[in-house]
Amino acid sequence: MQSIMPILRRTSSLVFLQNLRYNIAALRRHVGPKVKVLLVVKADAYGHGIVPCSVAAQEEKVDWLGVALAEEGMQVRQAGVSLPILVFGALNAEGMDCACEHGLTIPLPDAHSVHLAQTVAEKYNKTIDAHIKLDTGMGRIGARTPEEVQSILQTLVACPRVKLKGVFTHLANADGEDRTYTDMQLKRFAELRAPLPQGLLVHMAASGGAMFRPDTHFGMVRVGTALYGYPPEGSPVAFKPCIRISAEITFVKHIEPGESVSYGCTFTASKSTKVATIAVGYGDGYPRALSNKGRVLIHGQSCPIIGRVCMDQFMVDASGVENVQPGETAVLIGRQGQAFIGADELARTIGTVTYDILLSPGSRIPKRYTYQPEE
Repeated sequence: MQSIMPILRRTSSLVFLQNLRYNIAALRRHVGPKVKVLLVVKADAYGHGIVPCSVAAQEEKVDWLGVALAEEGMQVRQAGVSLPILVFGALNAEGMDCACEHGLTIPLPDAHSVHLAQTVAEKYNKTIDAHIKLDTGMGRIGARTPEEVQSILQTLVACPRVKLKGVFTHLANADGEDRTYTDMQLKRFAELRAPLPQGLLVHMAASGGAMFRPDTHFGMVRVGTALYGYPPEGSPVAFKPCIRISAEITFVKHIEPGESVSYGCTFTASKSTKVATIAVGYGDGYPRALSNKGRVLIHGQSCPIIGRVCMDQFMVDASGVENVQPGETAVLIGRQGQAFIGADELARTIGTVTYDILLSPGSRIPKRYTYQPEE
């Protein structure tokens, strides 16, 4: 039997659910009252916690939730959330079974998916709601030609338990400066959905489209990273980051010129240096690529990482911070006083995307939740 590891370090992620609710309200003002809002909660709500974020979204009267997997939708349903939930990814027989059992709305990227849905709906003596998925240029899943769309429609006629309620596609470059590709996708979207019945929920825009392309809003926008506080660069809407990750300072010392820090001796002091050891490492999901590149906040002051990030700890130059003591905490992502380190900053530093940083923290960094405003 696996035991649960107690949490003894002062290292954690604090999720500000009030900021999430603020962001949802801000998005609603931006898109207007006629456009529904879907909060994407896939991948554990981008590292923020799928169940608490889904509950907060329901309290804020979000219209829909979006997940990548049927298992994620099941997890939300088991927490008592009753909002409509759309599964984005193509489903196998097991996933389709799960979706039907838990009342999830499924994607239909092809005729085969219609047959799968009909089979499980008959098993449960239910109907199952579905949205046709069109591939207009993303190149992942979905019907790509008018013939493929017709095949789905013809199969639906023979599968009466599968109820067509919507149609959607996904933009590949909505937050780019070049509008050409999105314009092409809009044209293909119009062509491919032309034979579909009227009255369907039509949706196309994720965060980029929601921010920059009102012509892609249609009946609903599907927004993830922006609602967690990290919209595309140049966003016309100001969102509040929803997470602060902090770690305990476990040791403070001084090293002299010529002394090195961490594996490989990649940092050697050129002057007397105050070194603080931080109780987190790449074993917790903190990127090793931030070795000698990243920074943390201590007492609201920026302290650069020195030497390589180890599995369980790393060191920073705290020379400019007075009275640093073991037991205090350093902020890795988020605000401390007037200073701020964003997940997007870390992403730029190591050449990755913000999503990668937000999803990196592992199980050794426990999440805590609050509805209190960030101090």
